[in-house]
Amino acid sequence: MAELRPTSDFDLGVNIGSPRWFAGMLVLASAVSLTALLTFWSPTTPPEPVAETAPAAAPDETLDPQPAGPTSEASATAEPPAPPVDKPQQVAVSLKRGETLMNALIRAGATRHDAYQSIAAMSAHLNPRKLPIGQPIETAFGAAPGVNAPPALLMVTLPVDFDRKVVARLDTDGYQAAELAVPTSTVVMTGGGRIDDSLYLSAVRAGLPVKVIVEVIRIYSFDVDFQREIRPGDRFEILFERRVAEDTGQVEDGDILFARLTLSGRELPLYRFTPADDDRTDYFDGNGESVRKALMKTPIDGARLTSHFGNRKHPVLGYNRLHTGVDFGAPTGTPIMAAGDGVVERASRYGNYGNYVRIRHNSTYKTAYAHLSRYGRGIKKGVRVRQGQIIGYVGATGRVTGRHLHYEVHKDGKPINPMTLKLPSGRRLEGEILTAFESERVRIDEMRSALAATAAVLAPAPGEAQGGQ
Repeated sequence: MAELRPTSDFDLGVNIGSPRWFAGMLVLASAVSLTALLTFWSPTTPPEPVAETAPAAAPDETLDPQPAGPTSEASATAEPPAPPVDKPQQVAVSLKRGETLMNALIRAGATRHDAYQSIAAMSAHLNPRKLPIGQPIETAFGAAPGVNAPPALLMVTLPVDFDRKVVARLDTDGYQAAELAVPTSTVVMTGGGRIDDSLYLSAVRAGLPVKVIVEVIRIYSFDVDFQREIRPGDRFEILFERRVAEDTGQVEDGDILFARLTLSGRELPLYRFTPADDDRTDYFDGNGESVRKALMKTPIDGARLTSHFGNRKHPVLGYNRLHTGVDFGAPTGTPIMAAGDGVVERASRYGNYGNYVRIRHNSTYKTAYAHLSRYGRGIKKGVRVRQGQIIGYVGATGRVTGRHLHYEVHKDGKPINPMTLKLPSGRRLEGEILTAFESERVRIDEMRSALAATAAVLAPAPGEAQGGQ
């Protein structure tokens, strides 16, 4: 029987390929494998569970762990996962010139699908093709309800009026739209001062809104000739309401409660009042007599009377002829108001009159307005207009030498002088309605006094030192 010898007795350099040589190679390989195995399981480096020995992570590390370094090529190039969207992201944009609502929503971050669906929902409450340039658009993005997907367009808000907005929201059934009221509060404002040139310019310098000034002029146009009766040194006072949107802070000037002109020492106060037997609000003097008449004396403000009614030498033709109206010189674009309620008989080009509007007020009176640069919005034949409504703008169309309004009043088909037109006074309140008006007048006067006292406290008296010295 062959004797077994230690591995060290094997000489692998000789007898290569013999059975003894192969036996030596087998023993050597086994020894190497056993050594490696014993080294891996050595008691000097016992394996320990990570959960028992790993130090507790800091609170912020548990939310966003930062590895010490990449452990592989894949982990080195992979981007960290996006954090979850917890609350909607607000994005506000405004409509640019030539831009559609669809494009504006996409610019804000919406997908084309979401933009289309939200607009389709809102179309029941507004026309998306007729939004003005600069229209504010408020959007919100976040996780769609019940869907694990990238942020979606959750809400679109379009303020379409001072106290009204249209909102589209995304729910599990798609986009749902509704028209919502904007909460508002009302404050009373007052303003006044000295008239140095025209009422309009003086009121603008006093800080009064243009909308309020135009309405005051319309109210007084029944009795006041703003061309001939206003003098430097005359005064005005206006009390009006202003509504404030509570969520945006936007303001809208509303009703005029009181106005007073002092012309050459003559006071003309007017109070806003709605009689119980009539749903039409009007303005009354201190005795309860309405200022409203069938026609206004002058349908334009801030204009100078450049030509009177009657025979004159025509500035273009060069010979004398009847001037069937009066001319008011004013800058191009100055608004022209309807002198009274009525129906538009004509709104078109009319020979030497240029752009022309004629209004039938009743079976007796008509008024005409010539040389307009353009017509008011919606003004065309057959349209009913209200007194004071803008029906056109001053221009120089037709046979003229300069920009102006040619204004005519026809009575029973014949032209008459608008400046000498005598019309019956308006309604005079009586009985219980007069008593109700007097109560309203007292309330407004008390409001004026309170505002005047507040202004006296806030503004130091003339000559009073500033800063409490």
